[in-house]
Amino acid sequence: MIILLVLAVTLCLGTLIYVQHANSLIVDHDMQTAVSLSELAARFDHEDGNLYRLLVDASANGRAADSTRRLINIRHRISQISADLARQREALDPRDITRATRVVAELGKYDEAVGVVSSMLEVDFSTSVAMLRPFRANADRVLAEVKAIAASGIADAHRHAEDAAWRTRWLVALVTAAVLIVAGLSYAWLALAAERGVQLTAEITRRGIAEQEALKLARTDALTGLVNRREFGNALEIAIDAAMTAGRGLSVVLLDLDGFKDANDMHGHAAGDTVLMTVAHRLHSVCGDYATIARLGGDEFAIIVPDEGSTGDAMALAYQASHVLHQPLAWRSNTITVGASIGVSRFPNDGVAGSELLHAADIAMYEAKRGSKGGVCLFSPSMEAERFERRRMEQELRDGIGRSEVKPFYQPIVRFSDGGLCGFEILARWHHPRLGLLAPDAFIRLADSTGQITAMTNSILRQACIDARQIPAHLRLALNISPTQFEEPGLAEALIAIILAEGVSPSRFEIEITEDAVMDDIVAAERVLATFRQSGISVALDDFGTGYSSLSNLRRLRFDKIKIDQSFVTSLTDSVESEKIVDAIISLALSFGMKVTAEGIEDAAVAAMLSLKGCTQGQGYLFGKPASFTETVRLFSTACQVAA
Repeated sequence: MIILLVLAVTLCLGTLIYVQHANSLIVDHDMQTAVSLSELAARFDHEDGNLYRLLVDASANGRAADSTRRLINIRHRISQISADLARQREALDPRDITRATRVVAELGKYDEAVGVVSSMLEVDFSTSVAMLRPFRANADRVLAEVKAIAASGIADAHRHAEDAAWRTRWLVALVTAAVLIVAGLSYAWLALAAERGVQLTAEITRRGIAEQEALKLARTDALTGLVNRREFGNALEIAIDAAMTAGRGLSVVLLDLDGFKDANDMHGHAAGDTVLMTVAHRLHSVCGDYATIARLGGDEFAIIVPDEGSTGDAMALAYQASHVLHQPLAWRSNTITVGASIGVSRFPNDGVAGSELLHAADIAMYEAKRGSKGGVCLFSPSMEAERFERRRMEQELRDGIGRSEVKPFYQPIVRFSDGGLCGFEILARWHHPRLGLLAPDAFIRLADSTGQITAMTNSILRQACIDARQIPAHLRLALNISPTQFEEPGLAEALIAIILAEGVSPSRFEIEITEDAVMDDIVAAERVLATFRQSGISVALDDFGTGYSSLSNLRRLRFDKIKIDQSFVTSLTDSVESEKIVDAIISLALSFGMKVTAEGIEDAAVAAMLSLKGCTQGQGYLFGKPASFTETVRLFSTACQVAA
């Protein structure tokens, strides 16, 4: 824009100088023409005067000796004046050109008149004077015309000069306006450039701040302000190098919050964020600047503890962290309580790389989550073997379900009224190719935690339907449903579809669920149980007395049967409290019109007591252990033959 301003000013000044020069040339030309005409007029006036004096002297005194020569010279100079005037006509405007042409013609006649008058000078004086009068009048006209033309040239010069002056004024005004406009534009451009410079500076500052924020976000967790997983990995490698150089120890503490998901689901994500920020603050209060704390993601935290080759500091810190994290925190009008499962690994005992230490701490943390050592666990190599075995079992279970290695076993359920067989409870057994026949305690929890429980239940139910077609129709089969599986959408519809697809009536089946499965969401449980009941499947409440069922829920959910937990049954003859509980359960069930099945009966005396108390059904080793379908059919056939 500065260059544009300079160019504009230069162009305007150049134009002004050019116009001024052109105006000067025009005025100079007009003035030169006027001066030339004035000189011609003066020359003519001078020559005319000389001629007049010469003629008067010749008329009065006669011709002198040099009169002829003088007359020739005068006539020559007058002719020269006529020629100069003729040449000057080209510089005049059209109006003065005509007048100049007329004057040139008059000068020609004047010259002729001079010749005539000069030849008649010998007449008397009075005649000569009379002849000189018109001659003189003609000379005056010529002189007046020349002077008029000169005056016209001077007037043109004045007029051109005035026009030039006005043109100059307008041009100066135009140049000034142009310069002001360009200057204004330049100022505006400079102002915009300055403003843009300020904005650019601010933008650079903002970018710098943004880069710092991005760098901070790349290294830290946005919610808690702790270092993130990537930065923790870098810090751990640096700490390992420093510990290795200094010959000192190092520990990694890994924490996973217990109950965080429940708090998040119950109180919302804002409450969950508050819990995480509180955990970060409490860990800072425990560790201070002594250790590096990180949030690895979700509800998982990690701490690097330099311990000079001893695990004492790390374990003490872990127990202190466990204590402070178990303390409740206030959220609006509620109180939230979470805990932590903590695993500790050591350098160099448990690994010399960051990934190895984290892996070891992770194994110890999962061991702590299983309830050992109050939520804090120090890694030991045996844990790795256990975890490897668990993972191996998990894969083998998945493969075993696919190969139908998990089979239904059947435990008989009898009536106390006549000792007759009324059905069987379906119990899973795994024909493990490496470990042999496994009871449910060895794999049910694994199937539940790994999400394989549904596939296993479907497989067992499908085989039980096939078996059901080979036993009398009045015998019912009871299938257990885990609390985790009960939360799955479409559970009832899926199980009913399997039963119908195998061509068995749903009324031959009974679903057993525990109190834990229905207490979390009574409305959803009521809907699922209604679906089962509408298809003809009866519903039993398993392990009653060990949970938190209320009388209103029992009435609302309308169970068909209550099963007394075996812990009360086995201690029935030895514990007055157990006997009172059993009496209360039986009385409650009968008052609601429900059947009552006692589990875990192994003694005939216990069976007799239960029968006297009004218990309707019994199940346990006294009546038969869980057996394969082949053995169950053989036992059933033997019983029928004995009865016959």
